[in-house]
Amino acid sequence: MAGAIVSLVLQTLGNMLKEEAMFLSGVTDQVEEVCVELKRMLCFLKDADNRNCKDETIRNWLREIRSLAYRIEDLVETFAIEVESRRSSGHRGIKKVLKRVSGAFSEIRSLHNIGVEIGKVKSDIISITTSLQRYDVRAISEGESSRAANEDRQYQQWQRQTYAHEVEECFVGMEQDIAKLVSLVIDNDDRHRVISVWGMGGLGKTTLARKVYKHVDVQRSFECFAWACITQEAQIKVILQDLSMQLLPEKAEELKFMEHRQLVQLLHQVQTQKKCLVVLDDIWKMDDWKSLLAAFPVAEGDIKVLLTTRNRKVAEIGCLYELQCLNEMEGWELLQRIAFPRKKAGFKIRRDIEDVGIEMVAKCGGLPLAISVLGGILKDKDSLTDWQMVNRYIDSYLSNREDNDERDGGSVAQVLSLSYNELPYHLKLCFLYLGNFEEDENIEARHLYLLWIAEGMVLSQHQRSGETLMEVAQRYLNELGQRSMVQLKVDECAISRRFVSCCLHDMMRDLCLEKGREEEFVKVIDFQSVKQPLSSSYSLTNNAHRLVIHVKNEKDGAASVIGSVQEDCQQSRSLFCLKAVAGFWEKEMFWPQGIVMKNFKFLRVLKFEGFDFDGQKLPIGISNLVHLRLLSLKFCKLDELPPSVANLPLLQTLDIQVKNEIKIPNVLWKMKRLKHLFLSYNHCTEEGNGKLRLYGLSELETLWAVDGKMDEIADLSKLENLRTIYAKVNDDENLWILVNHIIKNCPNLRELNLSIGNCDFISSSEGQILLETILFSKSINRLYFDAQLREFPSYDQPFLQTLVLLSLRCNNMEEDPMETLGKLPQLRILTLSSNAYIGEDLICHEFGFPQLRSLQLFGLPNLVHWRVEKGSMPNLSHLEILYCKYLAMIPHGLTFAVGLKKLVISGMPNVFCDRVKVIDGQEGEDYYKIQHVPSISVSATDDDE
Repeated sequence: MAGAIVSLVLQTLGNMLKEEAMFLSGVTDQVEEVCVELKRMLCFLKDADNRNCKDETIRNWLREIRSLAYRIEDLVETFAIEVESRRSSGHRGIKKVLKRVSGAFSEIRSLHNIGVEIGKVKSDIISITTSLQRYDVRAISEGESSRAANEDRQYQQWQRQTYAHEVEECFVGMEQDIAKLVSLVIDNDDRHRVISVWGMGGLGKTTLARKVYKHVDVQRSFECFAWACITQEAQIKVILQDLSMQLLPEKAEELKFMEHRQLVQLLHQVQTQKKCLVVLDDIWKMDDWKSLLAAFPVAEGDIKVLLTTRNRKVAEIGCLYELQCLNEMEGWELLQRIAFPRKKAGFKIRRDIEDVGIEMVAKCGGLPLAISVLGGILKDKDSLTDWQMVNRYIDSYLSNREDNDERDGGSVAQVLSLSYNELPYHLKLCFLYLGNFEEDENIEARHLYLLWIAEGMVLSQHQRSGETLMEVAQRYLNELGQRSMVQLKVDECAISRRFVSCCLHDMMRDLCLEKGREEEFVKVIDFQSVKQPLSSSYSLTNNAHRLVIHVKNEKDGAASVIGSVQEDCQQSRSLFCLKAVAGFWEKEMFWPQGIVMKNFKFLRVLKFEGFDFDGQKLPIGISNLVHLRLLSLKFCKLDELPPSVANLPLLQTLDIQVKNEIKIPNVLWKMKRLKHLFLSYNHCTEEGNGKLRLYGLSELETLWAVDGKMDEIADLSKLENLRTIYAKVNDDENLWILVNHIIKNCPNLRELNLSIGNCDFISSSEGQILLETILFSKSINRLYFDAQLREFPSYDQPFLQTLVLLSLRCNNMEEDPMETLGKLPQLRILTLSSNAYIGEDLICHEFGFPQLRSLQLFGLPNLVHWRVEKGSMPNLSHLEILYCKYLAMIPHGLTFAVGLKKLVISGMPNVFCDRVKVIDGQEGEDYYKIQHVPSISVSATDDDE
């Protein structure tokens, strides 16, 4: 693993030698000499990594090597920053000359100092290399390093793969389990109010529960549904709040301020009034169940609670269902599906390969997770020799482990560990980085990419022509998914395949944390799991270069920890300060006053989440963090961004998506290396400073929540590297600029999310031309359209070919738009709301809306008749009909929407609702139209009731 760090540093130094040559003049030769020594050392490190040994001497050497690698990187980068800063500073006249002279002498001193320091590092590297040779850690020969030598070539081959397939959970051997559990869940037996699925980790308990939860018969049998993941360190109030929001979404605002007792009472009440199914996934402790039990009326309510747990005692509280391991042939079937994902009909696996495969499945103990991971290792290995080599590798790996049966789950855990050892260096780092996140957290994919990039983990050598590092990072995540090391969620509404989020199975997370501890990669301080107060003698850093602090409240001592660790963390590369369960609707925690950040002087990543800075600016010292690449303040409260943020010369990502209105100083245009800027939806500049200037951000790729009222839209036309824009425009002038200049002048633009407000498309020919220009744009993906229209325009030529989401609101259209909209080839989400259409009739024509997944009709005041022709909306899965008070009935054509999974009817008259209900066993006259829909929610208007 030290080899991964050295490899990473070598790339960084190589890039600096190319890109910062003018600022490294005088030390270039010395840096190149160090690179040569590091490359020589890398050969020894690969042997040390392959040994997987626990010799303390070697571990100490590896620790020193990591430290030396980071040290040389910090030295060279600091010198380049100092030189660049001095050469770009100065004043006019004599002051400027004097400053230049002074700067030149200072630079000579720095040059001498860095030369001395680089010499020391080089000497230390040579000394360690010599020691490794004496200790018989060998430079890997050409024959021994076949895996290492082919690693990059194999990765390049993988780079060329397309993304036609989906990363799906392979599902084998649980059909009978599903049938039995569904029958238990939908029966009326009082003994089955609580059903417990019990089994060891990795058996697929959560997968099984999810299949049952979404089963058609189950969805039809209950009125309300809720799912909560409990985890090892359960926060009972947060769980109660989450369940309440799912069962009573209309009370979301009230629930945020309820206390524990109120939440229990409310949950208990709703479950006595409605037939509810609640899944409590992954309960570890009996105490957690006892804390939740009061909220469930298991004695008197018509409810069902489905638990999943590894704890037999917890499982025995209800009807126990023991999940078994896969048998030999089920395990072999699962392995085939993952190892040969693209096999064609008639494809037959050779018998000798099958024999080896079945032998390896047996070593996985029938555990689906272990078999899936093994399949990921074998995915690119097609020959018998390859399979035999992996089989021998498993045997060798197992025999070298001590006490594996009792200590870490035996061979199963070792198969998981083998998957980590098989990763290329860069993917090992990316996998270990996932240990920064909480248990069962859905990690936003885009945010993860930016973190990897900020840490230098995404290699420029893997870029294709014209490709960004973000796209390389997506391939990294895809590879981890293909190896079954992470679980991926795909964005179903995107034209080109991309991921929304990822998460770790808890056994893979255990592996991630174990390897992270061994490699001193990250130190996590979690106040939720610490039972005793942290003492001053607590080992905070353990030499880790990344520190993550999860805090719960002001009383847990986080302030003293953050303050005290600074002396121990001067070499830290990453600092996360996260409030537990941070999110937009969660209450923030006040940031401890008086903390100075300047001692974290080599930070690349600084992430605050869920803090209230109490009307103050950011902590003192952030402007001194000149190595910083990423600064994130997501879900925080901050009144004003300090102007000193412009003093961060290497900052690539600035995320200020705070909860409140934030004042932004007009200095962002100075941040020449900024690539990704996420603004708050509610931001402004300081009074008198005009609109926010963006001209000068020539490297900017992502610009989120730019607003025509607050920001200089015209500046965007000069930013040729823009790939993704989310823009809000409320006037004709800025909209003209946006569509006539930015779309034409940004050749790399791939995604434009556009919100159009009070613009005039009706009263003039110029407005109609403007609208036509928008609709024929080739880069608009999401369009939120709130302006007036008499009708949605139609053209002979194809238009809006890349649009996946369309929200029409307050348009007052008099003509039915559905025939035109139904021709949009990529449209997945459509919303008509708040007087978007004021006519009486809507018709969804045959073959219309070929890709539509979600449709919402909300507040259409005059709609009476809605017709859906057979063949329309073949992929519709989600439908909402809300507050369309004159709509007579749901259309007969919904009988053909066989893929419809969820129907929500709310705010409709009683007479409409009764037509689709089953009351006292009597079906309403329109119920036959939707009887195939698994999930149906119907509620009438309050005034009707």
